[in-house]
Amino acid sequence: MKVVGVDVGGTFTDIIMTDTETGQQAVHKVPSTPAAQDHAVLRGISELLNREQVSPQEITLVVHGTTVATNAMLQRKGASVCLVTTEGLEDVLEIGRQNREDIYDIAGRRPKPLVSRDYRIGMKERVDYQGSIIEPLRNEEVERVLSEIRKREPQAVAISLLFSFRYPEHEQRLLAKLSEDSNIYAVASSDVLPEFREFERTSTTVLEAYLGPLVLQYLDRLNNSISKKYQYSKLNIMQSNGGTIRGSRTYGNAVGLAISGLAGGVIGGWEIAKRSGVTHALTLDMGGTSCDISAVVGRVLIQPDNEIAGLPLRFPSVDVKTIGAGGGSVAWVDEAGILHVGPRSAGAEPGPASYAKGGTEPTVTDANLILGRLNPNYFVGGEIHLDRNIAEDVLSSLAKKLDLGLEETATGIIRISTSNMVQAIREVTVERGQDPRGFVLVPFGGAGPTQAVDIAESLHLDSILVPPHPGITSALGLICADLRVDLMRSIILEVSEGNSNKLSTTLQSLTRNTTERLVQQGAIEESISYQWIVDVRYQGQSHEIAIEISFREQDILKKTRELFELEHEAQFGYRLLNRKLEWVTARVVAAASQEKSEPTYEWKVEPLEEDDYRTVILQDKTQTDARVIRRNQLPMEKRFEGPIIVEQLDTTTWIPPGWFLEQTRNGVMWIRRSSS
Repeated sequence: MKVVGVDVGGTFTDIIMTDTETGQQAVHKVPSTPAAQDHAVLRGISELLNREQVSPQEITLVVHGTTVATNAMLQRKGASVCLVTTEGLEDVLEIGRQNREDIYDIAGRRPKPLVSRDYRIGMKERVDYQGSIIEPLRNEEVERVLSEIRKREPQAVAISLLFSFRYPEHEQRLLAKLSEDSNIYAVASSDVLPEFREFERTSTTVLEAYLGPLVLQYLDRLNNSISKKYQYSKLNIMQSNGGTIRGSRTYGNAVGLAISGLAGGVIGGWEIAKRSGVTHALTLDMGGTSCDISAVVGRVLIQPDNEIAGLPLRFPSVDVKTIGAGGGSVAWVDEAGILHVGPRSAGAEPGPASYAKGGTEPTVTDANLILGRLNPNYFVGGEIHLDRNIAEDVLSSLAKKLDLGLEETATGIIRISTSNMVQAIREVTVERGQDPRGFVLVPFGGAGPTQAVDIAESLHLDSILVPPHPGITSALGLICADLRVDLMRSIILEVSEGNSNKLSTTLQSLTRNTTERLVQQGAIEESISYQWIVDVRYQGQSHEIAIEISFREQDILKKTRELFELEHEAQFGYRLLNRKLEWVTARVVAAASQEKSEPTYEWKVEPLEEDDYRTVILQDKTQTDARVIRRNQLPMEKRFEGPIIVEQLDTTTWIPPGWFLEQTRNGVMWIRRSSS
């Protein structure tokens, strides 16, 4: 049986196929097709199977990481949405919170709401904070709201009524009538996010409606194509929470795919690090368009919320920071004559100028080509020829604006690109109390290993771990992930003996619901593992801390106080011994393993060919002759001193003087300082 992982990036679509019995793996890359991602997905799988002479009937599972939802949010290209809310709360999306990205910016602006004012409908009904009815929802009011929705002809409807996490019946009545009335994509906040805080709940429900039609259309199309071509295969989709979901179960779960494409990279990078005994890893996925960074200590961190393009997203998400720093990031000069790199990217179409596909602006890839780090005849294994003359032309135009030489300009581009990534790494380490020098850098993506040492030197790191297939590591993460369901429910109860049973009952109910959902996706109930998590705070606080308690914990009261106060002191430096506590939200995470196996790396270590060298421009603008070796010719457990360039299908690794590399028998390549 064979499992396929497919990760769609802004420039390339990466495919990995693993045999679940032998662990053998094969990899492939094709250019992405932004206008229709499924075209590259289907083409890539087909080409890999043909190359490896594998029958379509042998494929049992396809796991896909998609950026359809992410791109819709970034580009504001989702569905037209009507928001139905309790009368008087129509402006909650615009009121939002007082959070400001820059507290000193007197002209700070919020992103434009996804639903315009005339598409927000107030409904006459009201319940209080305990869920008791103040104003009932009458049938004639439901009909009036339905009539208002029909007039606007939206593609989707989001329903978010006041305190519906306590009393969902009003939302469910309207949702049921909408389902009877039309095929419109409609969702209720009591299903999407049954938590308190009106703004976050409403915003997340609107996002679900905004993304749903687009995501559902894409996945239905892909699921149908997979079913026809690979009749014994199922399609799973990576979620933001680091788990997967059946492609046929995504209705109402589109918001859970908001960072689908990013989560796989963190999981894949961490999987490689774990197998090499690393406990503190900085995963750095540098592709053609962006760079995704995560600091992992012991396990991948899942945070309860996220934000994309200024839009708050209250859904469990892998803790990853994304910046516009990839091989295709465009270098440009502002009005003051200052050089910038990114966040705009040349993407897959037309791509960097040296691709000779119509690109006219200099990029990071063009700069690395000028500096000698990249082989113009062996980019993506020789599938793409890089035109050095075009790269020189576009960089020369930039150099004139800066009054610098060609090579000096190329060096500057790499320095700025590196600086952007270093700053992002500091944000996920130093700003959270972690010393990056205690981490191992795990660079991957097509461009990560090319600039890994630049980053390590800036952060004073001593060790770098390059995966066996760096450009395919995100796809590896997809086939390593489990089926996963996260459910939550706000309860807001004082931590007391009398309320322990209420919390326990809520956790048990959520556990049954997660079990049911996973079994519906094909999981075996006995194989499901569970986590119980409770958000806790001191009474009067406006924020809470998530603490994990043992599954089916008997003494919830004692464990809550003990674990919460330890964590509160660790985060804030103090604890309040006599202050009452509140249970705020109960959460259950359920996971079930997919088909997977430990990979075997059978490198065809061929005899080293005659020494090949390439001139490389160093960061101090001096030149050196670097030895060039193909990775499948790199002997195991032998030390090679820099300067050296290692080439392979999916990336190029650059090791400057002062560093050495060693490839180990588990297929990874260690790069360390010569002094260490």
